[in-house]
Amino acid sequence: MAPPSRKKRSSSSGQRDRISGLPDSVLGHVLSYLPNKEAGRAAALGRRWRDIFCSVHTISFEEEEGERETDWDTLYYEAEEQRSCSVELIDTISAALLRRRRRYGSTGMATGLPVPLRSLRFAFDRYDIWDKAAVDQWLFDVLRHAEKELHLDLRFFIGPICPREDDDEKGSDNEDWGYVLPKRLYSCTVIRTLCLGHCKLNLPEAINLPFLETLRLTGILGDDSGETIQKLISGCPRIADLTLEANNSLKKVFVLDKCLRRFALRCCHDLTKVSIDASELRSMDYSGAVPEESLLSLHGSSAISSCTVKFCKAIPTKSEFTRFRRFLKKVSPSKHLRLHHRGLDTRFFAVFPSFPTLTRLELHGPIRSSDTIDAVRRILEQMPNLEVLSLDMDDRERREKEEEEEEEAMYPERFNRRGVDDDQEQHHQSSDDPVELRVPSRSSFSMRCLRRQVKEINMDSYRCDVQHRALASLLFRNALVLERMSVVFVKKVPSELQAELTKEIESWLVGKPEKSFK
Repeated sequence: MAPPSRKKRSSSSGQRDRISGLPDSVLGHVLSYLPNKEAGRAAALGRRWRDIFCSVHTISFEEEEGERETDWDTLYYEAEEQRSCSVELIDTISAALLRRRRRYGSTGMATGLPVPLRSLRFAFDRYDIWDKAAVDQWLFDVLRHAEKELHLDLRFFIGPICPREDDDEKGSDNEDWGYVLPKRLYSCTVIRTLCLGHCKLNLPEAINLPFLETLRLTGILGDDSGETIQKLISGCPRIADLTLEANNSLKKVFVLDKCLRRFALRCCHDLTKVSIDASELRSMDYSGAVPEESLLSLHGSSAISSCTVKFCKAIPTKSEFTRFRRFLKKVSPSKHLRLHHRGLDTRFFAVFPSFPTLTRLELHGPIRSSDTIDAVRRILEQMPNLEVLSLDMDDRERREKEEEEEEEAMYPERFNRRGVDDDQEQHHQSSDDPVELRVPSRSSFSMRCLRRQVKEINMDSYRCDVQHRALASLLFRNALVLERMSVVFVKKVPSELQAELTKEIESWLVGKPEKSFK
C-alpha cells in the first residue's frame, strides 16, 4: 500500500474543479464585477473558460483624465494618417461586443447566450469625430439585443464639470464634433438608467422610455439643449432619480408630474427656476453659486433626509449671507448633511440656521485658521441632536504644493527655479514638530450635542498642524458619550510622528471609545 501521505495527495489531486463546474451565467455574473481587462484574461484559464466572457453582463472601459491631452499635436503633426487616438478603449469594447455577437444566429436571436447584456459604460477623455463609427456600432448592437433591463453610461469627455473649480478651465472639444445620439435609443423600452455626458441628444418626435428611473445629463451640447432636456425629462414617466450637471443652456426645469426620490443640481449657472414635486424627495445635492431664493421651489410636504451642499462661488456680502441662510433653511429638516465649506468665508457661518433633526454631519474643507474652528463651533451649536460628526480636512492647494516641492527636490533638472526659500523650508519643517499646544478654553466647545449626543467622531487628512490639533482637542475633550472615533493621517506624516500624535489624541479622550488610527 502507498504511504498515507501519498494516498492523501492522490485523492486531493483528483478532486473536481467546483468553480469551473458552475453554470456560465453564475461565472459571468462574478466576472462582471471585475474590470473588463481582468475578466477577459479568464479565457486563458482553459477551454471551459474560453467563452465565459460572453456571459458577462457588464461591459465597461474608461480612459483616464488627461490621457488624450497631447493628441492634438500627435494627430495633426506627427501621425501619418488621421485616426482615433482612443485605440485601447475602442479595441477593448469592440472585442467584447464582437465575442458576444458571435453567439447570435443569423436571425439575431440568441443561441445559447445565458446572460443578456445589462450594462454598457464608457468614458472618452476627449471624443473625436474619428471615434464615431465605433460608437455607432456599439450602440446598434446593444440596443438591438437589449432584454429585460439596460443601464447606459455614455461619457464623451472627462474633466471637472465646473470651470470655476479648475484654473486651467479645461473644456470639451468643438461642439460641431460632439457625438449625436441615435434616435432609436429613445425607443428602447428596457432602459432603466441613462447617463449621458458631453453629447447631443437628437430627440425624436416621440419618446418611449416607460421604465427609465435614473437620468443623468452632463454638459449636453447644442444651442437648444435647454428645451431638449426639458422634453426628455417630460418623456420619462417613471423617473425617480434626476441629475443635471453643467448644462449651460438650461434656463428652467419643471418636474411637477413625477415624484422624484433623488435630485442633484450641479453647476448649471444660468438656471433661473427649478420647480419639483418634493413630496417623496429623500435626497438632494446642490453645487453652484449661492442661489436666489426664487431658484428652487419644492412643492408638497418635503421629507428630505439627506442633503449635499457645495458652493463653488460665494461673495461675503449682506445679500449673499441672506440667500445662504434662506437656502439652508429649505433643507433644515434633513437628518444627514454633507457641507463643502472650501471657499466659504467664515462669516457665512454666523447666520447658519438651525438643523433640529440632524443626526449626521460631514464637513469637507481645510481647517486653516482659528476662524474656521470657530465656524465649526457655530455649526455644531445649531445641531442639538447630532450623533455622528465627520471632518474631511484635505487641503488640496497645500497638498499639491507639497507634491510639487517634493518632485522638484527629486528632479531639480526639470525645474528652472532652484527650490524653496530657506525660510520657507524652515517653516515647513517646524510645522511637523508637535510643539506645546495652546487651545481655547475647553468650555468654548461645551455644547449640548457634544456633551450628550455625539457618539462618533471621524477626522480625515489629519496633520501635525496647530489648527488640526486644536480642533481635535476641543472635540474629543468635550465628547462625553463618545463610543467610536477614527483619525486618518495624511500620507506624508512619518510613522514616528504618527505615534506621537496618536498618544496626544488619546490623552484628550474622555472614557474608552473604540479607537482607530490609520
